[in-house]
Amino acid sequence: MRAIPEELTTLVSDLETFLCSGLKGENLSKRAKEKSDALVKRIKAVKSGFPQDFKDKGGEDSDEEEEVDSNIDGGSLHSEQTDKDEETSEGAQQLTPVAAQDLPSVFKAGYLEKHRKDHSFFGTEWQKRWCALSSHTFYYYGSDKDKQQKGEFGIDGYTVKLNNALRKDSKKDYCFEISAPDKRTYQFCASSAREAEDWVKQIDFVLRDMTGVIPEEEDEEQEMYDDVGPAAAPEPIDDDIYEELPEEDMSTPPKPSPKAEPVSKPAAPVAVNKSADYQNYYQGIWDCRGEHLDELSFKRGDAIYILSKEYNSFGWWVGELEGTIGIVPKDYLMELYAI
Repeated sequence: MRAIPEELTTLVSDLETFLCSGLKGENLSKRAKEKSDALVKRIKAVKSGFPQDFKDKGGEDSDEEEEVDSNIDGGSLHSEQTDKDEETSEGAQQLTPVAAQDLPSVFKAGYLEKHRKDHSFFGTEWQKRWCALSSHTFYYYGSDKDKQQKGEFGIDGYTVKLNNALRKDSKKDYCFEISAPDKRTYQFCASSAREAEDWVKQIDFVLRDMTGVIPEEEDEEQEMYDDVGPAAAPEPIDDDIYEELPEEDMSTPPKPSPKAEPVSKPAAPVAVNKSADYQNYYQGIWDCRGEHLDELSFKRGDAIYILSKEYNSFGWWVGELEGTIGIVPKDYLMELYAI
């Protein structure tokens, strides 16, 4: 006799569990209750006729299942097991287990709803997960206190975008997805549209950094250099330029023209927590208003603690001001302390 495919045996067992336990306590009509009981009898008859295919899913074990489920929410137990199975299958590509609080170089972290890889008849379609973008890897945990991730994936080769077609409810504008050709697509839902946009912005920033390209600023930078390009023109034009633009203005960094002139000497140091690390403190010499979410705004004289200079070749550093972290144009800064 031909064996029954495992997908069908699983479906039949899931259906029996739902009819016996998932509908327990529901206020069914008499007609619906009769149909439910009739389906359960037919399922048990089919299972008894193929004991080699259903193995422990029929007979006495089935009765034990019903007895246990009579004291609990049958659907939630099956849903919980299905969730674990889904996470286990994802965990096949797990790296070394790492606690959520031990992740290094976190660009963005917070709670998101993660769309399940496979839809379950009993399980929820969206699961709450604590997610973190650490370096070039996206991690997700059950909570921010977990000692081991439920899964992770490297974002190299992926793209990220907002997608309001993932849900039909009021959260449809809060969704985004991370996808790549021939790879699994990951779908998430944030707590608000603004939060979703920020996740997309941060992930996209890291992806562009991996390719060695800083976006948009390149075009602005090229335009700024075009403005001073006539310096190589004939001598009369050079004279006119130097008469209108002092030499110190020519050194202004490739950023929108600052509203204030550079200070001639450092202002008084601002009280900071990392007082021992003097060499990484710099001072703003112009007011700078960030034009993008990942840029740090500051005023002339503000003390900025530099966390990283990994984007030095692009003219940007990563700095912190009063607990806010962002990229800053290095040409807008000068050393705060003389070591």
